[in-house]
Amino acid sequence: MMDWLNGMINRLQPDLFRPEDLQSLPPDEYVPKLSDIVLPSIFLAVLFIIIRHLLDGILIKPIGTYFHVNDTVSKENVPPIPVLEAGYKVSRNPKPDAIMSLAKKSEMTVRQVEIWFRKRKKQDKVTDMKRLEDASWQFIFYFIMSWYGIYVLWDKPWFTKSVHCWTGYPTQQTVSDGIYWYYLLELAFYISSIVTICTDHKRKDFVEMSVHHIVTILLIGLSWNYNAVRVGTLVICIHDPVDYILAFAKMSNYCKYIKVSDLCFVLFAVVWIATRLIIYPYMVLYSVTIELPEYANNSGPHEQYYGNSFVMQLLKVMLGVLQILHIFWSILIARTAATKFTQGQLQDVRSDSENSEKEDESSHKHHTEDTSHMNGHIQRVKKIS
Repeated sequence: MMDWLNGMINRLQPDLFRPEDLQSLPPDEYVPKLSDIVLPSIFLAVLFIIIRHLLDGILIKPIGTYFHVNDTVSKENVPPIPVLEAGYKVSRNPKPDAIMSLAKKSEMTVRQVEIWFRKRKKQDKVTDMKRLEDASWQFIFYFIMSWYGIYVLWDKPWFTKSVHCWTGYPTQQTVSDGIYWYYLLELAFYISSIVTICTDHKRKDFVEMSVHHIVTILLIGLSWNYNAVRVGTLVICIHDPVDYILAFAKMSNYCKYIKVSDLCFVLFAVVWIATRLIIYPYMVLYSVTIELPEYANNSGPHEQYYGNSFVMQLLKVMLGVLQILHIFWSILIARTAATKFTQGQLQDVRSDSENSEKEDESSHKHHTEDTSHMNGHIQRVKKIS
């Protein structure tokens, strides 16, 4: 069964190597096969999810409890109203016209609907303990993989000169065991992230994060499939370091080590600008748009895998999408920095619940007098029904 599945998967991989190319390769060198990462990455993704939940209970929660991280949510008495529940599933923050429509359908006032939504959101409030668990998992993975990636790539020529990404491509580039595991673990992590992003608390950039993970999975798979592994390792190595710094800043914030969190955020911002806005476009985007077409002029029988081929054009598009996301998140980072200077504290601007909670609390004092009216309305509805 496994042999049949692997055979079907390998049919998706083009014949990059001619018989004479394979004969010229040393017997101890490895040529990428698509079947070597597809099924193993899925199995590892499941294992990652299991390990993450085990770490939450065995390690992260005890640490959070030690540092008095909040793990409770205030229970609001929210009466079940089917019309409003349906609207809540569509949007947790409905626009004014949507609120007016819901008020008419439920025979309630606009203010009563607003109060109901505020209380309903508090029911779904994410605790700092849950956020600590998420940040801790990201820190553990990215910290390990960042240094492992540097260890694997340190002596590789393309680590410092991106033109070597295409030297001998595609038939004269082989993969070491270290790079294989680097690719496999990263692919498995992002597959597991697609699952967890749907089960974790909702974030403002849910769509952007989903696009990022999907594009990353496609980039890893596509670059492995077409043996563009060298440029793929650069993309991964550039991206990972900044993520564990951000994760540690969040962990420090949830554990109430505000000064440590602030220092980590400053370091994060510096590394972000250096890696995502300078090194990534200079090394990766420049390499695939300038160096690759130049090398394609002398590519011989494998010219179809260079420059203007559909695959390479798709690769360029996805790398460009990543850069667009980098710019988008840079704006969010700037907003976070502005929040620090104006409000004196850091917030994760990507978390929908973190931002909305302060709005709810500020409006709560102005709306409490309407709560009794809403409860009276519910009692009337119950009597009628």
